[in-house]
Amino acid sequence: MISIGAALAGIVLLWFLRSWYEFEVMKAKLRAIPTVGSSNFFTYPLVALRFMMNGHNLVSEGYFKHPNSAFKVRTPITPSGWLVLGTGHQVVEDLRRASTEQLSFFHAAGYILGAPWLNGNRDADTSKPHHFDAVRVSLTRSFPSRFEDIRDEIEASVSDSFGLTRDWNEIVLFKALVSVVTRTSNRLFVGLPLCRDKEFLQILQTLAIKRAVAGNAFQFLPGFLKPHFGRLISPIATAIKQLEPILTPMIRERLKQEEAMGPDWPERPNDLLSWILECAPPHKRTVDDLIFRIIILNFVSVHTTSVTLTNAIFDLAAHPEYIQPLRDEMEGVIKQNGWSKDAMSKMRKLDSFVKESSRMRGIGSIAMARKVMSDFALSDGTVIPEGCTVAIASRGLHHDPEHYDNPHEFDGYRFLKMRESEEGEEMKHQMISLEHDFLLFGNGRSACPGRFFAVNEAKTIISHIVLNYDIKLPEGATSHPDPRWFSSSYLPNSAAHLVVRKRQ
Repeated sequence: MISIGAALAGIVLLWFLRSWYEFEVMKAKLRAIPTVGSSNFFTYPLVALRFMMNGHNLVSEGYFKHPNSAFKVRTPITPSGWLVLGTGHQVVEDLRRASTEQLSFFHAAGYILGAPWLNGNRDADTSKPHHFDAVRVSLTRSFPSRFEDIRDEIEASVSDSFGLTRDWNEIVLFKALVSVVTRTSNRLFVGLPLCRDKEFLQILQTLAIKRAVAGNAFQFLPGFLKPHFGRLISPIATAIKQLEPILTPMIRERLKQEEAMGPDWPERPNDLLSWILECAPPHKRTVDDLIFRIIILNFVSVHTTSVTLTNAIFDLAAHPEYIQPLRDEMEGVIKQNGWSKDAMSKMRKLDSFVKESSRMRGIGSIAMARKVMSDFALSDGTVIPEGCTVAIASRGLHHDPEHYDNPHEFDGYRFLKMRESEEGEEMKHQMISLEHDFLLFGNGRSACPGRFFAVNEAKTIISHIVLNYDIKLPEGATSHPDPRWFSSSYLPNSAAHLVVRKRQ
């Protein structure tokens, strides 16, 4: 009789042999594409460790070694064990123009984030989750009319997180901004009083941290273990159970009203739940699934916006010469336009400053990740085989002297000067613009659908802070706090302090 230990050993051996075979098959198909780093299957533990600790530098190294072409790296973040990275505008254009039948953003991003396992196998049967359209269409269309609510929540949440004292005091900036962004986003998503409910907010903020940690850790698990560990470590199921008593009454009442009066009943709230219901197929209109959609959209919006804001405010504190010119612009624009989306769009200096901060730091070293659904040829003839994952080496692109003068120097007015110097191009080089040399929001059909709201939310929060608070780095600090990198992901220093006081 075979022992349990022998059976487990056999399973591991079979997995090892299969992984080795699949790795070598893909390696042979990719032989025309140069490799950066090791290409030996048996060095996997060292390769995984290197990518985990130094993946961003590996990506930048490949970018400058292989300009305007493509290279590949060994990585644990893709199912094939390989990641092909493009390095020029033409590769960006190739990926941008590809159909979703050729290149799939959702399959690539889902695997990198561990979604099939950590999200409870939701959306495994679709190429695009329906809440994507709720953000792309309904959120973008609706938030300008809710601007006063957004502004009100920013004022209240910043007062709570930054304090009202006129004496200098230190705050942990990232933690404070996560709270501000969570409250502000949920003022639009679920409204008052829930957006200020401490239990509700704590669940979402805890989830955001645990989901990011779980997603990063999950990248390094062997494929055959992911379904089992996903159920054990996923924070999604826990958060759904915690939110059920809070959200279920509201969701059931909304479903009841729609059933009785149709989807356009007179007093239907203009919020995230209504927007999701507009796009949800019948089998997804359940309490459990609707809570899941609210959770996921919170995680995505809060994480990215909090990182962007933390970077920008630390950059402002590290470059205080920009504070007064930005204040002058904010005061002048708001005097003419009030607190509104139109006002935010006219703050060109602020837009340029935040975009430059994001160019310098961003949220990761790669962008536009796509799973190849059928063999895909780049314009130079390079063929990327089915089953591989392709992306753009965005960190290198954002620091390329071919595209940016003095790319390693912070220039808060870089994009403002580009807008003013190029005749007829005043609408280009905005932070929301989709451009081949700025990929914070990706490009093409799968570009971030929430970027219009996210940018306006970030600019409104910064404007409120700059107009109402003095800020500076702690004593002895002279530059932006060092970030933390994990795999291809950028994280600001979550323990770094900022010194603030209410303006005199």
